[in-house]
Amino acid sequence: MRYNPLLDRINCSSFYGHMAQSPQEIVQKAEDRYQKRIDEVCDRIIREKKCIVLVTGPSASGKTTTAQKISLVLQKHGKKVSTISLDNFYRHASELPRWKDGYQNYESIEGLDIPYFENRVTELLTTGHSQFPLYDFSVNERSAQSVDLTFDQDTILIFEGIHALNPLISQPVSDFSTLRIYVSVHSDFVDSDGQVLFPARDLRLTRRVLRDYTYRNTSAEGTFRMWDYVMMGEKLYIRPFRKYADCHIDSPHSYEPFLYHDDILTALDNTPADSHYAEIVLRLRESAEHFFGISSALIPETSLIREFMKP
Repeated sequence: MRYNPLLDRINCSSFYGHMAQSPQEIVQKAEDRYQKRIDEVCDRIIREKKCIVLVTGPSASGKTTTAQKISLVLQKHGKKVSTISLDNFYRHASELPRWKDGYQNYESIEGLDIPYFENRVTELLTTGHSQFPLYDFSVNERSAQSVDLTFDQDTILIFEGIHALNPLISQPVSDFSTLRIYVSVHSDFVDSDGQVLFPARDLRLTRRVLRDYTYRNTSAEGTFRMWDYVMMGEKLYIRPFRKYADCHIDSPHSYEPFLYHDDILTALDNTPADSHYAEIVLRLRESAEHFFGISSALIPETSLIREFMKP
């Protein structure tokens, strides 16, 4: 299924009562639905004998975990798979481009060392062997360590990152059979009358707030501050290339607003009342309050949603 600009809808009224009584069933159905989509994509990769898979999507879409899940399924089918994160090709922090206000621009493809990427990929595809870099985000520079990768006619390479569909990334692999995948949050949560209770855009923001809050010690206000740049970057550097995607994976799980209920309200409560982002806080709070909380213990350890939860 290719990308459709029209948003899908998840009707919460159809399972709201069931969620209160048997949340595990709703969780499992959502997990099974997503896994089915992963399996369909992997079947296509194998059937069409793709050796290059490009996985992209905006921030907090779940693209990294989706790429990992695709890799696992392909390996279960006996395929050799290597996953290459484009994040490992970031330039040193001092070389990053900047927005007009001077803030570092982590969204632009100019932040990646494209000549070095082309060199590594070309060497890998032509000689069957190459060393690939690792990036140390704690010091914002390339690590002294690297990863040894090999490639032959039986290998599938997965490239994952926000710029994976940009021609500067896809050009070095253009001679190989390629599947381009776009992952996004593309469903609003609605009631039986079609009223939007939790917009797709706010689900992705909620994911990002909780991930930053849990794993990066960043306040909700700090995430809101960065989000403007993230959205500008998405408009300039990601959306223009999603038309090249061969298939689209919609990543929302039906139980997410219930799962995030308690934690997002806690994160929002810690935001100053006079915050510059008070309007966003109010909007997210109103969305969250349409739902009730469920236990994180219900979520499988292998779930994509674990990327946005407390460990």
